[in-house]
Amino acid sequence: MGKNTDDRPAYLSSNDAKYSLGVHRGPLPPAGLDDTAKLEQVESAGGLSLATTRTRRERLTRHWKRFWCCYLIGNVIFLAIFLPVFFLVAIPAISQLVVNKSDLVLVSAAVLNPQPDSIQLTLKSALDLKIALPVRIEPIDLNLFMRDTGADRPWTNITLDGMTIKGNTTLGVDNQHRPLVDQDVWVDYVHDVVFKKYSTLSLRGSTNSYLGVLKSHVTMDKDVTSPTLDSFKDFTLSDSTLLLPAREDGTNLIGNASLPNPSVLTLDIGTLVLDIKSGDLVLGNATLEDVTLYPGSNVFPVKATIDLKTAFSHLGEIIKQQASALGNGSLSLTTVTRSVTWKGTLVPYYTKVMSELPLVANVPLLDTIKNSIHNLIGSDGKLNLTSILHANSSSGSGLLSSMEDEFGDKAKRSALSDALKENIHVRNLFEDEHPVKRDIILDSIAGMYMKA
Repeated sequence: MGKNTDDRPAYLSSNDAKYSLGVHRGPLPPAGLDDTAKLEQVESAGGLSLATTRTRRERLTRHWKRFWCCYLIGNVIFLAIFLPVFFLVAIPAISQLVVNKSDLVLVSAAVLNPQPDSIQLTLKSALDLKIALPVRIEPIDLNLFMRDTGADRPWTNITLDGMTIKGNTTLGVDNQHRPLVDQDVWVDYVHDVVFKKYSTLSLRGSTNSYLGVLKSHVTMDKDVTSPTLDSFKDFTLSDSTLLLPAREDGTNLIGNASLPNPSVLTLDIGTLVLDIKSGDLVLGNATLEDVTLYPGSNVFPVKATIDLKTAFSHLGEIIKQQASALGNGSLSLTTVTRSVTWKGTLVPYYTKVMSELPLVANVPLLDTIKNSIHNLIGSDGKLNLTSILHANSSSGSGLLSSMEDEFGDKAKRSALSDALKENIHVRNLFEDEHPVKRDIILDSIAGMYMKA
């Protein structure tokens, strides 16, 4: 290598210059470059690197070998914090959430043997926890209450036995004698059951549940809504029959009362004594004995005592009040409960609630007249319309059939009217009426009977 004319040293121009020693090795890398930059400069110069590249698994293994003690200590600390929280907070919260989200449906219920301060209660409900795992619960005391008044004022309480619940399970009590703890709340609940189409039974209680060996304290706080009596809106009186003469106990009107029960409840009510009214005028009283309402249709015999003299003395007023109903061929009667007794003992809560519910029924007049005359025909020997109208004559045909064949319905109606006018009981019924007016009334009744 020669020397330059300007007396500057001559440098190697090839890439090998940087690997040469001495003054001719070429320029050094700029100051401040780190090892990585220097390595990159070597690589860019086409040199070879002796560094090896580790795989991810090798790096993780090397990392774990260096720091495993730190991870172990960290996990112990984490579990020491997490496990108590999990078992004391998370599991109970999850169990409570399952109970809160579960469905509780009233399947059947019975309120029997009503006493002034107690009842006999049967309650069956279906509980669906919506989880596949079985859950065991300890016995639970449940307060039955109304949501408006709160769980701290139950009208009674029940105790459910411990059991294992899986999926949809029926739970409840059967024929438990229960005291009525709060009479005011109980009256309010009975009022809802009688008056409303749907009513709500609220219940609340706490117990321990077990999911395997995991124990949790849970609270059941549910509202169960179901159909109820809906004010007996389809109440009817049918087969009304006027009895002449009256029975020894004063009963002079009988019939059937229909009390529908669209709920799942069975209710012992008792004996109801009711006032029968036309408007504000009390015409008499009626009695329904030993009433027990079962789900579905219920029909009970009714016996009533009607003050006929009062009715006829207010006939003009009654006709005015009944104008609309009479136009449809019926009589609109209102019954209002006076008392409710169970085996001779007054039931105050049923008496209070039922007395607030007037029951209105339209009684078909033609059917009542027809039934009443049929009853007269076969009631006793004093007036035997069968012998008058149907008895066989020596010719082998009854008077009624003979007249009907010869004269038609007119003769039949006239014979019936005459038979009514001659009957001592019918005459006593109209003893305060002028004979002419009495005959007109009886002729009209006979005519209505024939049309019926």
